Amino acid sequence: MGISDSFQGKIENAISEGVDSVVRSREKHYSQSPSKIPNKGSIDSMISSTANLNAAISGGASLIPGPWGMAAVIPELVAVINRQLTLIYDIGAAHGKQKQITKELVLGIMISGLGSSAGSLLTIHGSKVLVRRVSLRAMQKIIALLGGKITQQALKRAVSKWLPVVGAAAMAAWTRHMTVQIGRRADEIFQLDIKDDPSTLDIEVESEVASN
Repeated sequence: MGISDSFQGKIENAISEGVDSVVRSREKHYSQSPSKIPNKGSIDSMISSTANLNAAISGGASLIPGPWGMAAVIPELVAVINRQLTLIYDIGAAHGKQKQITKELVLGIMISGLGSSAGSLLTIHGSKVLVRRVSLRAMQKIIALLGGKITQQALKRAVSKWLPVVGAAAMAAWTRHMTVQIGRRADEIFQLDIKDDPSTLDIEVESEVASN
């Protein structure tokens, strides 16, 4: 197994476990502590603080040079991804859309925020977004495509591990930008009327996630 395959497998696991954990844990957290549900006025600060924290995590790990720095890529990305998934959920909660939040919606927003089409999961018509339910096989395929995209982007920037300080700044800037984009896309989508798509996606998953 090459380094790319190893990276991707671990990233796929992080996404799969992360989205399940985030949806369950945040739902439980807010059901037990409704007073802690954020409001719309806090969305910008949530995006900014999460982006800054992710940048600090990514930039700090990138200060480690050479092969030790390469070894830090996976835990760094796992931490960043988990915070991005949590940000998506919290923005949905701030818009009062907790009952509409599903794994499909969270993944669709993340895909869209990373600059790819989320047509397999989300279809936007004017002020309405249809969220498509997917089978386990299709979910695994979508996660694999998303994991591949994140892996490709990460490995392109992994060379910064050999350029401490300069590389750390570049990694931090990239991570911050991606987090802001995901947060802004979440804010846009949660402003729409969210409805379940009556059709269910089984295994026919477009390769749009990886190709864009």
